Amino acid sequence: MRCNVQDVHSALPIGTVIGDRYNVVGLLGKGGFGAVYLVRDQRVRGNLFALKEMIDTSRQERARFAFESELLTRLDHPALPRVYRSFEDETNNRSYLLMDFIEGPNLETLRQKQQQKRFPLSQVMSMMAPIVEAISYLHKQRPPIIHRDIKPANIIVPSTGDQTVLVDFGIAKEFDPDSTTTAVRRCSPGYGAPEQYNRGTNTRTDIYGLGATFYALLTGVVPDDAFYRMTNIGSGNSDPLEPAHQLNPDIPVHVSDAIQRAMAINIEDRFPSADQFWQALNAQPAQPAPPVPPMVAPLPAAHNAHDEREPVTPAPEVPGAANKSLSYLTTQPQEITERIRRRGILPLLLLALIALALISGLAAAFWPSITGHKGTQPATPTPVVQHKVTPAATPTLKPTPKPTPTPKPAPVLQPTPTNPPAPAPTSVPPTNPTPVPAAFPNVAGSHNGTVHNTNANVDASMSVSFSQNQGNLGGSVTINPPLQGSGPIISGFVQRNNYIQFTVQGYSGHAPLMFSGTVQPGGSMGGQYCSIDQTGRCNAASGGQGTWSVGGIASAPGSASIKEPSQTSF
Repeated sequence: MRCNVQDVHSALPIGTVIGDRYNVVGLLGKGGFGAVYLVRDQRVRGNLFALKEMIDTSRQERARFAFESELLTRLDHPALPRVYRSFEDETNNRSYLLMDFIEGPNLETLRQKQQQKRFPLSQVMSMMAPIVEAISYLHKQRPPIIHRDIKPANIIVPSTGDQTVLVDFGIAKEFDPDSTTTAVRRCSPGYGAPEQYNRGTNTRTDIYGLGATFYALLTGVVPDDAFYRMTNIGSGNSDPLEPAHQLNPDIPVHVSDAIQRAMAINIEDRFPSADQFWQALNAQPAQPAPPVPPMVAPLPAAHNAHDEREPVTPAPEVPGAANKSLSYLTTQPQEITERIRRRGILPLLLLALIALALISGLAAAFWPSITGHKGTQPATPTPVVQHKVTPAATPTLKPTPKPTPTPKPAPVLQPTPTNPPAPAPTSVPPTNPTPVPAAFPNVAGSHNGTVHNTNANVDASMSVSFSQNQGNLGGSVTINPPLQGSGPIISGFVQRNNYIQFTVQGYSGHAPLMFSGTVQPGGSMGGQYCSIDQTGRCNAASGGQGTWSVGGIASAPGSASIKEPSQTSF
């Protein structure tokens, strides 16, 4: 099956007058949804404008476009083009948006001309600073405005030398947090966030586009499309998006990490705001602390200086009774010096020496009462330092007899080998398998819904009929006009985490289509689809891509048989 719709839109010829006022003098760009013309206002000579054309046969879409255009007219930021007005051509089902014409090349054109198709980091930061600020400005509007198509091709470098400008508001929209719509809005492959293929968007959708733009400008490589990334991750494979610093070693790791987070598949894992993303890009990486080596160097110096003072004292005159008292007094300066050695700070060493002198003075004051022999001895403070060595030896001798009890517990440890067999019969392993695995979602039966081709912006009805055996799926898919294609499901599976994926056989030489998505609690399901090439990768050029959504319809009794697995899970 393949959703293949040719783009039948043709640009208006030069000289065409639009809205009885704007004369087409050139074509600035063209896409599947319309074009951007360079026009001259016939009422004001010399004035050139960019006129954005949107083609849509839906009256509801035209009304939405007119409403959102009114929002854009309120904007005033130097990195955003001035939007003047919007109007409709009901005869041809076209809507127009008139805005400033910014003359100059876009960043995608300039990128292609660079060596290795990338810019240095400093230049990218300079060019993107106004764009990030503009996105922050849009998101701070009340209600917030989401651009939804941030990419290098939509960033103009003015020929006047002014700062870069973010253009193309054809798909910008007002953010409605209460909206329940899942209609797909237009996005660019590689730069569009996953939710643009499926769920509704919010301000973090633009964070993804910003991250993808930084990725391309810095690496020279357009990032893997979000749909392809989701397909790989949902199949149990790793994320194919290679970190930016692995493609370009000149990119700092903290910049690469910030870009990777901005492009997270899960919308909640991205930066909450453009400002926080910008701060992460500009964050300075942690520098190694230089004081670490000096912390070791002062240790021998302080220790040696202290050791040189110890032999100066005359030790032999200290009585044994005073020896015990002095060993107690010297423990305090000993603890202080140990802290000083650990910190390696010379000022504290001096303070410790002063404290040592004070303690020595106290010892001298109380010396007569301690010794009971000699009344006054001027040299008594010095034994305080000298006897630091003797107590250091005496405590080491006292603990040595204590290890003798330690052999006694040794025989006590011998019966302990009898304990290891005890845990074995406790049946700990059986406690792990006891939780019963979650059942596979029941998707068997017929489901009706819609499919949307994003390249052509066309919707069609579809139906899916699943047969299911545990996690394996079969069945068929039917696509109705204006899109083409129906065929059998050649492979498919559904996981316990509600992820579903199935591939529909191609027909008449067309590429097969791979559908992936999520099964909702009510039985409805939806997600993304794409044409796949021979390597199994999504390739929109070989067919199409877009989104699909079907509801849950009760199947006939006995039409499906789901067997609960006993061992293997996907």
